[in-house]
Amino acid sequence: MKGREKLLKKFNEAFANCDTEFLANSVTDDIVWNIVGEKLISGRKDFEKSLDRMRHGGPTEIFVNEMIISDDRSVVEGIVEFYVEPGKKKKYAFCDVYVFSEIDDTKFKELRTYVALLNKKGL
Repeated sequence: MKGREKLLKKFNEAFANCDTEFLANSVTDDIVWNIVGEKLISGRKDFEKSLDRMRHGGPTEIFVNEMIISDDRSVVEGIVEFYVEPGKKKKYAFCDVYVFSEIDDTKFKELRTYVALLNKKGL
């Protein structure tokens, strides 16, 4: 399980650093990324297109509060900051559910993201 914890930490660091190459290499070709209530991204090509948009206003920092790791899936919960315009950040609470590939357990085949904008008090 320690290997998965390292992978999840590195994956979230890659999001914060907009390391799109690492992120793209961490998913299967048939990845499904469901940003619940927003959009569904299917396939590695669409996943990579979505990642490219991060370079123009992606996350600036990610704070992981909790990580739950099991055999075939893991959950990461925390806070992410995004620039919404130059000099202005917004904070969001997130919860990601990662489902690992049965063939290569260093890759994700599914990612479900739940996200909510936090107000100034963090609620």
